[in-house]
Amino acid sequence: MLAVALAHHRGALRASLIADCNGLRLADAVTWPAREFADIVAWLPPGSALWRDMGGPAALSEEVRMLRAVEFGLRVLDWRMRQGKGQRPRPLPDPPYAHERRAAEAKQRRKAESFLKRSQGRI
Repeated sequence: MLAVALAHHRGALRASLIADCNGLRLADAVTWPAREFADIVAWLPPGSALWRDMGGPAALSEEVRMLRAVEFGLRVLDWRMRQGKGQRPRPLPDPPYAHERRAAEAKQRRKAESFLKRSQGRI
């Protein structure tokens, strides 16, 4: 995980270390033994900049999880007050992982390039 954070999420890692580790600088931390640095990164709190950038369940802080639970409860209550009319509410999904976002963006980019090639041939 440390290698992925350093390779793909360096800015978010830097921001998380400064915000959540008493101003620790990435340049200082990389001189530490790898195991210690990996422990610090692995135990960054949920919702920190690194986890938000990486996506998945850890991207949400406990406060956000509780707010989402309250919001979902209100939607269920509203649905029940309407005697179950309409679709039953579903909880919001967790944010997608960064590699899933990158794959979806690449697919969309390929589709757009293909469309442009096809449409240029018609002109």
